[in-house]
Amino acid sequence: MKKRLILLFALAIFALTIARTQFAATPQSNRLPDFRKPDFSGLTPYRVLRVNDDASFVVGYKSRKITVRLAGVNPPIKILTTEYYDFAYHFTNNLLKGERLYLIDDPPDQHSPQRAQRLAYAYRLPDGLFINAEIIRQGYARAYEQSPAKYAKEFKQLEQFARKAHKGLWSPAPKGYKPPKEPEPLQKKPGK
Repeated sequence: MKKRLILLFALAIFALTIARTQFAATPQSNRLPDFRKPDFSGLTPYRVLRVNDDASFVVGYKSRKITVRLAGVNPPIKILTTEYYDFAYHFTNNLLKGERLYLIDDPPDQHSPQRAQRLAYAYRLPDGLFINAEIIRQGYARAYEQSPAKYAKEFKQLEQFARKAHKGLWSPAPKGYKPPKEPEPLQKKPGK
């Protein structure tokens, strides 16, 4: 009887140890990267005029319009994933439209006043939200794997988090989803 109790006790401890190691989350697995806010002193804030898609938008600078592409962000392709593209576009549009941003170029020396498009990291004013990371974390874009982006490793961690949590692109689209219609742009009549 004593041997049976000892054997059952040993088996119970063994089973608990195995269960604990299999189901315990490692500190690395559920820990998201911590991005330090850069020093914004000396940076020019830009106003977002229009969102093109979930990884590019147009900002106003003095009297110029500059197209910005988010560094390290790989948006869904509209042709292949229409419903997810629409979700991603509307998420980014709601996040950015009319907001003011600080832009930090990637690489830092690639921007010049003559250049019409910038590859950049964007930070929203006044809270300093890191837009590139937030879009990936919420599952509305992937980390761009071929990118030499400064935060490529961290962006990949955020993408894995979104996948595991079934966020954004990684969740099933609701049945019967129909994307909201955007108003048609006004067209000039020919001959006027």
